[in-house]
Amino acid sequence: MTPATLAGEPGSDSTADRLGRTWQNASDAETLRLSLRELRLISERLLQAQGLALGAVPAVRDLVLHAQAAGLPALRFLSEGLSAADRAGSGRVEIAAEAPGALVADCLGQSALVVAPALLDLLQSEPGERVALWAGRVEHVGLAAVLEHQGTDRGVVLTVRPAPSAAAPAAGLPPVPDGLAGDGVLLVMERRAPELPDDPELLRLLPLVGSLPAARAVHTGVETSAALWWSLFEDSARALSTESVTSLQHAGATAVDENGVIEPDLTDDVDFVGVTAKKEQEQR
Repeated sequence: MTPATLAGEPGSDSTADRLGRTWQNASDAETLRLSLRELRLISERLLQAQGLALGAVPAVRDLVLHAQAAGLPALRFLSEGLSAADRAGSGRVEIAAEAPGALVADCLGQSALVVAPALLDLLQSEPGERVALWAGRVEHVGLAAVLEHQGTDRGVVLTVRPAPSAAAPAAGLPPVPDGLAGDGVLLVMERRAPELPDDPELLRLLPLVGSLPAARAVHTGVETSAALWWSLFEDSARALSTESVTSLQHAGATAVDENGVIEPDLTDDVDFVGVTAKKEQEQR
């Protein structure tokens, strides 16, 4: 397993990015070891490009990072693209039934990773030593397991398991409305001290990165398929604005006239007209 490199010459297995640069895997490796920074950046761009509401992007982006670091297929989920329900709801859920320390939530057909921030908020907002929540009409239920890794730095213990609505009464939950009956996921939060690792370095990193898998990844990186990563990398460019005269004025020197007005004729070939060049133009 080797890192990605920027190749000087295009090869048969290389891929040119939107700026014409050519990227390839060192030694044609089948897997890459990603840093948390790389994973966070590309995940955020993908969520923006796929139409998630901008206000929902940061929380979902972070859970993509934690899920992938924990070995869950979060990047594979992003490669399939957000559903229409994900884009429309952007993480909004509805409380369908409630009792003290118990909630039933309607996820409106969204993916578990998209609604996970809202489900976590609902659990934490309820008082008591134990809070149970059953969520229905949720897709990609397996990705809800990322929430089990979100309790450690919050001082709670979270357990997550797929469960049909029929299991709700046994968990102390109110009856599930008929329209919500079916498959779902059961989340239980206990306000007790979680088990912590003995490694002082992990304990130091935990409050900084938010989960033990992410803390480990600070040093080990996150392993993923090279083909999958470069496909996502290319697709994430859709979140970037195209180059224009306006965008060019945000980087490097900007040509202005004697009155301080920005010159309108900037192009990719001419990004600054110096005094010498102006004198030459006047002499002509």
